[in-house]
This record gives sequence, structure tokens and C-alpha cells, in this order.
Amino acid sequence: MDKIKEIFYKHWDKEKSDKFYESLESSVLSYKVECLEKFIEDIFEENPGVKRAEILRYTKNMDAFTDAEEFLIDFFKSTRTPEGNAVAARLEGNPEEVERLLNGLLASKRIRVKENENEFIVWYL
Repeated sequence: MDKIKEIFYKHWDKEKSDKFYESLESSVLSYKVECLEKFIEDIFEENPGVKRAEILRYTKNMDAFTDAEEFLIDFFKSTRTPEGNAVAARLEGNPEEVERLLNGLLASKRIRVKENENEFIVWYL
């Protein structure tokens, strides 16, 4: 989490940064703060004047998965509709369909992702 603090310190004074980081830690699940770490530089790069409330909202819209397939299956199952469940079932073991749907979501700018081995972090925009 030092990376998050370092970025905060670049843009805000230390006291404001530390206070906000404490409130962030106490108001969001810890793994979501870990997700924020992946995107924090991008957030400030895109909007150096980003407000604390926006960062908090962004953090709540981030999630972690093991890979794109797991993310998309969860994404479509969360609709709790027969159509969503059908899409989720079609994705299992179908890397071409996973890639097609993921690219569609990325192109429509509905999500941003950071991917490493066994880690697929999603930011729902």
C-alpha cells in the first residue's frame, strides 16, 4: 500500500494524504484497496485534481479475479437472469468467446483491467 501513499504524497500534503488513506482503509474492504494500488497512478495521470470522494467511489467499483474467464462468468451471473446465466455457461472453457466479450467491454470503456499471472483486477467505469 506504500505505492498508494507515495502517489497521494505527490499530489497532496502528507497530513491530508495520511488522513484520507486511514479513512480509505476503514471504509473499504482491504482487497479493494489492493486493487486501487494497481490503478492509482492512472487515476492521477488522467485527472491530477481528482477528489477524494471520487477515489473512494472508484475503489468501491474495483474487484479482483484470477483471470478474464472468472471475471466474465461472475459478471454475467451477477445479472441473475436466464440470459446472463446462459452467457456465463457459454464462456466456460471457451477462450475465444472470453476474449471477444472482454474486448467488447474494454472497447466500450465500461471497464479497465490490469492483468498479471493469477491476478485479474477490474475497474468498473
